[in-house]
Amino acid sequence: MNSEFQTLAALALVALAATWLTRRAFAKKQNPGCGSDCGCTSKKVSAVPRRP
Repeated sequence: MNSEFQTLAALALVALAATWLTRRAFAKKQNPGCGSDCGCTSKKVSAVPRRP
């Protein structure tokens, strides 16, 4: 392999990695809950004072 091909291959690999990292950084974060279209309500529990 000549040095020109290695340079182009390295630049292509760096561009691919930079694109992947950028898309991953700006991707919409999904909620780790049960899913997006399940229709379930939030499982967040309200703070209820305890009886002594």
